[in-house]
Amino acid sequence: MKSLEDVKKLSVIEKYILMLLYVAKKTKGRLWFHKEMFLLSKVFNELAEELDFESYSFGPYSEALEEYRDMLENSGLIKKLELTEEGLRLAEELWKHEKEKRKEIIREIVEFLENLDEDELFLYIYVNYPEIADKSDIREKIMKRRKEIALKMLKEGKVSISLAAKLAGLSVEELLEIARRHGIKPFEVNGDLD
Repeated sequence: MKSLEDVKKLSVIEKYILMLLYVAKKTKGRLWFHKEMFLLSKVFNELAEELDFESYSFGPYSEALEEYRDMLENSGLIKKLELTEEGLRLAEELWKHEKEKRKEIIREIVEFLENLDEDELFLYIYVNYPEIADKSDIREKIMKRRKEIALKMLKEGKVSISLAAKLAGLSVEELLEIARRHGIKPFEVNGDLD
């Protein structure tokens, strides 16, 4: 059984990766994994300093994050972005001793992004962090469809009216008018990130 002593041996990055995977169970893939860790690095300075995300073909990417992922895989704690039995025991111990506020932030980011499809994920990142999207191969394609994607997200209750408007590049009033014309009732929202 993994103990608190084993948890203390982990690096800060390894701890966040294990907590992310503990919440996600299994991420949708590396795109989501990188975007989730990128958003966590925007909240927690200790991650930002270590991971050094750069603009890449599909938005934010960290070579250091891939190295940490490889180390966790080589140590038998994760496999294909999913916790192994040993990794799960260690992550449970880590999670049990983590501060509630930190757990809440990790949970919100992971649950929000894991609920998005690929186009929605790209749109969210590209609109909110344009500085990290300048080298993206698909940015232009996604931005051309931003109204359509944002309306779909609103219709499915994935985002609030204000976030959908921001993603669409419209005012709230303009978005409401378009939503009404499409039969979308934008008042039933499961929630998005603040």
